[in-house]
Amino acid sequence: MSKDYYKSLNINRNATQDEVKKAFRKLSKTHHPDKGGDENTFKELSEAYDTLGNGPKRADYDNRLNNPFHGSQNHGHGHGPNMDDVFNQFFGGGRQRQQRHQQKKGRGLNIPLTISLEDVFFGEIKKLRYNREMKCGTCQGSGGVAPTCHVCNGQGFVEQMVGNAFFRQVKRENCNQCNGKGKIVVDPCKVCFGKGMLTTPNTVDFKIPSNLMTGQVYTFRRLGDDVENGEAGDLNIQVVIARHPKFKLVNMDIIYEVDISVLDMIVGTELEIPYFTGTLNAKIPELSNLTQTFNLRGKGVNNDMGRGDLIIKPNVKMPKSLSEEDKKTLNKLKETIK
Repeated sequence: MSKDYYKSLNINRNATQDEVKKAFRKLSKTHHPDKGGDENTFKELSEAYDTLGNGPKRADYDNRLNNPFHGSQNHGHGHGPNMDDVFNQFFGGGRQRQQRHQQKKGRGLNIPLTISLEDVFFGEIKKLRYNREMKCGTCQGSGGVAPTCHVCNGQGFVEQMVGNAFFRQVKRENCNQCNGKGKIVVDPCKVCFGKGMLTTPNTVDFKIPSNLMTGQVYTFRRLGDDVENGEAGDLNIQVVIARHPKFKLVNMDIIYEVDISVLDMIVGTELEIPYFTGTLNAKIPELSNLTQTFNLRGKGVNNDMGRGDLIIKPNVKMPKSLSEEDKKTLNKLKETIK
């Protein structure tokens, strides 16, 4: 299965239907194309809600998620949901699809970003520096004096009819005269030397969301490369959370695994946990179950639903050796607790 719809909506797999709905409502407000969002991202959100927001579809999806060999045939999903229909379930209105003018778009840029668990916990702001191609201010991206190519008439491509008397088709190829640019620079700009673009350093402040999951991609529209007579591309930041030496992040919960002797599990002990804001003390009660975990409420990562927990998972360790006296003591204890 190629897509994880739960990850798309930033929810747990045991989320209620109401939580699924709230997650889609929140994300769609940000990513809907009419609100400046990315259309592909919104399409993925709509597809996720169309499946997870429907009980039978969700059950079938969960079965296939748990067993990738289950139901490999098409389950009647067709070509996915209509994005406008899903959006209008929440926000109403019979929005008519606008015929967006297809214009050139500059190259998108991708930045991998590795952050720490502390960065997520505190919601740090990262200042990212990168280079982008921007229009030359002197020639406004034209490259200089550049008349329209007489071969392709400025289109950047030429069309040729190929085939025979029974079957014909139009074949489109880049114009060799202007290399697909639609014009020919005859007097290059003295600043960009005819390129029309200048490599320019840029910075962007990226505030790390507290509900971030590793592998997520965040898009900053029109912060990629410029293009003449078109819209700049997007900047995509793919975020990976580095492995932490003490903790693991599972959804909004922070997992702390610690070695504890079997005797401490029996008689009880106290732990000192090296937490982000200072040392935390936690008590392991006597006669604790060897497979038991212990929660410190509200000590996990924050999100819109509240904070997760800090979950202590003891790794119970047996003694490596016993002296004769230890054996006598344990045997006496064994007789006592029968």
